[in-house]
Amino acid sequence: MRFPKLLQKGDTIGVCAPSSGVSDDFGQARLDNAHNKMLTLGYKSIETPSVRRNIDYVSADAKTRALEFMSLYENPDVAAIIPPFGGEYLMEMLPYLDFSRLAMLPPKWISGYSDITTLTFPLTLCCDFATIHGSQFMDMGVDNVNQYDLKVFEAMSNKEFIQKSSDFYSDSTV
Repeated sequence: MRFPKLLQKGDTIGVCAPSSGVSDDFGQARLDNAHNKMLTLGYKSIETPSVRRNIDYVSADAKTRALEFMSLYENPDVAAIIPPFGGEYLMEMLPYLDFSRLAMLPPKWISGYSDITTLTFPLTLCCDFATIHGSQFMDMGVDNVNQYDLKVFEAMSNKEFIQKSSDFYSDSTV
Protein backbone atom coordinates (compact mmCIF):
# COMPACT_ATOMS: atom_id res chain seq x y z
CA MET A 1 0.00 0.00 0.00
CA ARG A 2 1.23 3.48 -0.86
CA PHE A 3 0.89 6.19 1.76
CA PRO A 4 0.67 9.89 0.93
CA LYS A 5 3.43 12.19 2.11
CA LEU A 6 2.91 13.48 5.62
CA LEU A 7 0.79 16.61 5.82
CA GLN A 8 2.77 19.66 6.95
CA LYS A 9 1.84 23.13 8.13
CA GLY A 10 1.43 25.37 5.11
CA ASP A 11 0.09 22.54 2.91
CA THR A 12 -3.12 23.04 0.96
CA ILE A 13 -6.33 21.12 1.59
CA GLY A 14 -8.56 20.78 -1.49
CA VAL A 15 -12.32 20.78 -1.06
CA CYS A 16 -14.58 19.36 -3.75
CA ALA A 17 -18.14 18.08 -3.52
CA PRO A 18 -18.24 14.64 -5.15
CA SER A 19 -21.83 14.24 -3.97
CA SER A 20 -23.87 16.93 -2.20
CA GLY A 21 -22.83 20.56 -2.30
CA VAL A 22 -23.33 23.35 0.21
CA SER A 23 -26.05 25.72 -0.97
CA ASP A 24 -27.93 27.31 1.92
CA ASP A 25 -26.75 30.33 3.92
CA PHE A 26 -26.22 28.32 7.11
CA GLY A 27 -24.12 25.73 5.32
CA GLN A 28 -22.04 28.31 3.48
CA ALA A 29 -21.31 30.15 6.73
CA ARG A 30 -20.17 26.86 8.25
CA LEU A 31 -18.04 26.19 5.16
CA ASP A 32 -16.43 29.63 5.54
CA ASN A 33 -15.77 28.82 9.22
CA ALA A 34 -14.10 25.56 8.14
CA HIS A 35 -11.80 27.47 5.77
CA ASN A 36 -10.93 29.82 8.64
CA LYS A 37 -10.25 26.83 10.90
CA MET A 38 -7.79 25.50 8.32
CA LEU A 39 -5.86 28.78 8.56
CA THR A 40 -5.90 28.54 12.35
CA LEU A 41 -4.52 25.01 12.10
CA GLY A 42 -1.78 26.21 9.75
CA TYR A 43 -3.16 24.96 6.43
CA LYS A 44 -4.39 26.68 3.30
CA SER A 45 -7.58 25.51 1.63
CA ILE A 46 -9.11 25.86 -1.81
CA GLU A 47 -12.43 24.73 -3.16
CA THR A 48 -13.69 23.75 -6.59
CA PRO A 49 -16.47 25.76 -8.29
CA SER A 50 -19.31 23.33 -7.54
CA VAL A 51 -18.81 23.10 -3.76
CA ARG A 52 -21.30 25.90 -3.10
CA ARG A 53 -24.05 24.46 -5.29
CA ASN A 54 -26.64 21.80 -4.51
CA ILE A 55 -29.32 20.97 -7.04
CA ASP A 56 -31.40 17.83 -6.45
CA TYR A 57 -28.87 16.66 -3.82
CA VAL A 58 -25.76 16.98 -5.99
CA SER A 59 -23.25 19.77 -6.50
CA ALA A 60 -23.05 19.27 -10.28
CA ASP A 61 -23.49 16.62 -12.93
CA ALA A 62 -21.43 13.46 -12.48
CA LYS A 63 -18.80 14.33 -15.08
CA THR A 64 -18.18 17.78 -13.58
CA ARG A 65 -17.82 16.31 -10.09
CA ALA A 66 -15.28 13.79 -11.38
CA LEU A 67 -13.35 16.48 -13.26
CA GLU A 68 -13.23 18.67 -10.16
CA PHE A 69 -11.93 15.79 -8.04
CA MET A 70 -9.33 14.97 -10.71
CA SER A 71 -8.28 18.63 -10.88
CA LEU A 72 -7.52 18.64 -7.15
CA TYR A 73 -5.78 15.28 -7.32
CA GLU A 74 -3.62 16.39 -10.25
CA ASN A 75 -2.78 19.73 -8.60
CA PRO A 76 0.71 19.35 -7.10
CA ASP A 77 -0.05 22.10 -4.57
CA VAL A 78 -2.90 20.09 -2.99
CA ALA A 79 -1.71 17.68 -0.29
CA ALA A 80 -5.11 16.37 0.86
CA ILE A 81 -8.71 16.35 -0.33
CA ILE A 82 -11.50 16.61 2.21
CA PRO A 83 -15.05 16.88 0.85
CA PRO A 84 -17.59 18.94 2.80
CA PHE A 85 -19.73 15.88 3.49
CA GLY A 86 -21.23 12.86 1.79
CA GLY A 87 -24.57 12.58 0.12
CA GLU A 88 -26.26 9.93 -1.95
CA TYR A 89 -24.99 10.17 -5.51
CA LEU A 90 -21.19 9.94 -5.46
CA MET A 91 -21.31 6.60 -7.28
CA GLU A 92 -22.55 8.39 -10.41
CA MET A 93 -19.15 10.04 -10.88
CA LEU A 94 -17.02 6.89 -10.55
CA PRO A 95 -17.20 5.95 -14.27
CA TYR A 96 -15.75 9.38 -15.10
CA LEU A 97 -12.69 9.01 -12.85
CA ASP A 98 -9.48 7.95 -14.53
CA PHE A 99 -8.27 5.33 -12.05
CA SER A 100 -5.33 4.41 -14.31
CA ARG A 101 -4.15 8.03 -14.23
CA LEU A 102 -4.77 8.30 -10.47
CA ALA A 103 -2.72 5.14 -9.84
CA MET A 104 0.26 6.75 -11.62
CA LEU A 105 0.14 9.91 -9.49
CA PRO A 106 1.61 10.27 -6.02
CA PRO A 107 -1.05 9.37 -3.43
CA LYS A 108 -2.86 12.14 -1.56
CA TRP A 109 -4.80 11.99 1.66
CA ILE A 110 -8.55 11.67 1.15
CA SER A 111 -10.68 11.87 4.29
CA GLY A 112 -14.38 11.38 4.73
CA TYR A 113 -17.16 9.02 5.64
CA SER A 114 -20.73 8.37 4.55
CA ASP A 115 -20.92 8.57 0.75
CA ILE A 116 -17.21 9.49 0.58
CA THR A 117 -16.36 5.84 1.28
CA THR A 118 -17.78 5.14 -2.19
CA LEU A 119 -14.70 7.04 -3.39
CA THR A 120 -12.07 6.02 -0.85
CA PHE A 121 -12.81 2.30 -1.22
CA PRO A 122 -12.03 2.09 -4.97
CA LEU A 123 -9.01 4.39 -4.52
CA THR A 124 -7.62 1.91 -2.01
CA LEU A 125 -8.50 -1.15 -4.10
CA CYS A 126 -7.67 0.11 -7.59
CA CYS A 127 -4.79 2.47 -6.83
CA ASP A 128 -3.34 0.92 -3.66
CA PHE A 129 -3.63 4.25 -1.79
CA ALA A 130 -4.11 4.60 1.93
CA THR A 131 -7.18 6.73 2.64
CA ILE A 132 -8.84 7.88 5.85
CA HIS A 133 -12.30 7.03 7.10
CA GLY A 134 -12.55 10.21 9.13
CA SER A 135 -13.68 13.77 9.47
CA GLN A 136 -15.15 15.79 6.66
CA PHE A 137 -14.53 19.46 5.90
CA MET A 138 -17.85 20.70 7.35
CA ASP A 139 -16.90 19.07 10.69
CA MET A 140 -14.30 21.84 10.99
CA GLY A 141 -16.88 24.61 10.61
CA VAL A 142 -18.39 24.54 14.09
CA ASP A 143 -17.30 26.87 16.90
CA ASN A 144 -15.86 24.13 19.08
CA VAL A 145 -14.46 21.46 16.80
CA ASN A 146 -14.58 18.04 18.43
CA GLN A 147 -11.11 16.83 19.42
CA TYR A 148 -11.74 13.57 17.56
CA ASP A 149 -12.50 15.45 14.34
CA LEU A 150 -9.13 17.17 14.67
CA LYS A 151 -7.42 13.76 14.92
CA VAL A 152 -7.68 13.42 11.14
CA PHE A 153 -4.91 16.01 10.83
CA GLU A 154 -2.83 14.14 13.38
CA ALA A 155 -3.28 10.96 11.34
CA MET A 156 -2.24 12.68 8.11
CA SER A 157 0.80 14.40 9.61
CA ASN A 158 2.45 11.84 11.89
CA LYS A 159 4.49 8.78 11.11
CA GLU A 160 2.99 7.10 14.14
CA PHE A 161 -0.61 7.46 15.10
CA ILE A 162 -2.25 5.97 18.17
CA GLN A 163 -5.91 5.21 17.74
CA LYS A 164 -8.03 5.87 20.81
CA SER A 165 -11.71 5.29 21.34
CA SER A 166 -13.96 8.21 22.05
CA ASP A 167 -15.05 8.78 25.63
CA PHE A 168 -18.59 8.78 24.30
CA TYR A 169 -20.39 5.74 23.01
CA SER A 170 -23.85 4.39 22.35
CA ASP A 171 -25.12 1.67 24.62
CA SER A 172 -26.50 -1.00 22.32
CA THR A 173 -28.95 -2.18 24.98
CA VAL A 174 -30.92 1.08 24.94
